[in-house]
Amino acid sequence: MRAPELEAEFPGLLTTGYEVTSPQDPKYNCIAYAVGDVNHFWYDANVRGYYWPPDEPSADTLDGWLRVFAIHGYRETENDSLEGPYEKIAIYAGPEGPEHVARQKASGAWTSKMGKGRDIDHASLAALEGKAFGKVVKIMKRQCKDGRRVLE
Repeated sequence: MRAPELEAEFPGLLTTGYEVTSPQDPKYNCIAYAVGDVNHFWYDANVRGYYWPPDEPSADTLDGWLRVFAIHGYRETENDSLEGPYEKIAIYAGPEGPEHVARQKASGAWTSKMGKGRDIDHASLAALEGKAFGKVVKIMKRQCKDGRRVLE
């Protein structure tokens, strides 16, 4: 299924390919999706109705995002390619700070929750780079539990 509104905002999707994998769901966002939580919208704890881990830095800073992913077992790496025993995420940021996070699937493709909209699989990280999300600024990985991917 195509999503013309996503193609308009992210023209890289047209050249690299993508697949819509869920209907729209405002209940969760990209941060929650990356750690496997599809029941909460993660954002600054000072915003009513949203979740942010207690005692963690602001959701508006790259440091805040890095720390939240670190408490979920991720650590920084330079390598965005598929590595068997690891789950990886890519954090996008623009001039205002972090904007998006994508998660790598066992196939090597990437998956993203697009704001309050749909989930998509995309072939490359570059497909989402641009005005809306900025560029990939950090890659993080965590060991798969029991040698298998926790999330898919």
